[in-house]
Amino acid sequence: MLEQLQDKAHLDRIIKDKRFFILAFYTDISQRSKDALEVLRKLKEENPQIPMYAVNASRVKDIHPLYGIDTVPAVLAIREGRVSKIVYGSQNKEYYQMLLYEEPLGLGKREGREKEGRKFRRVIVYTSSACPWCSKVKSYLRKNRVPFREVDVSRDERAAQELVRRSGQMGVPQTDIDGRIVVGFDKARLDELLGIEGEG
Repeated sequence: MLEQLQDKAHLDRIIKDKRFFILAFYTDISQRSKDALEVLRKLKEENPQIPMYAVNASRVKDIHPLYGIDTVPAVLAIREGRVSKIVYGSQNKEYYQMLLYEEPLGLGKREGREKEGRKFRRVIVYTSSACPWCSKVKSYLRKNRVPFREVDVSRDERAAQELVRRSGQMGVPQTDIDGRIVVGFDKARLDELLGIEGEG
């Protein structure tokens, strides 16, 4: 389990003591909160050196207003006392891991130097259940350590309609990178928008 913060004074001590830590806001009645905490618990088990804390916003009232948190779950990366990144909603472990750290966990020094110029992007991959090219896009993003959120348009009619409105295309995969749509597995375009150097 993640250590629970009891009040603002508890938070102040952690900020003073820790250069970097993760702070998760949740409530007892939110299933998505419970899902997010379970994912973070597994991430903590794999990376015990990373300080991670949780705040039950329905019981502890003096912390979430400091960060303007009005929805849960919300997961913050706090670096040197300031919020460096925020993730809302329940995400998978890879998304939390790669979005919240300056460089992905497990990278060696050489890999880290090669990728240090790459910025984090907001990436959403629109897929459907029977779509082999969707798997290729997702595999390519994972291979290049790009965090993404997947939306299955075959199960989400509103997302499907919004996608057609934005791109004019019904087919999948489509990848939203910071608001720009890439239709199909267009590796060159993905590389361009994500800052991935081609393999030649």
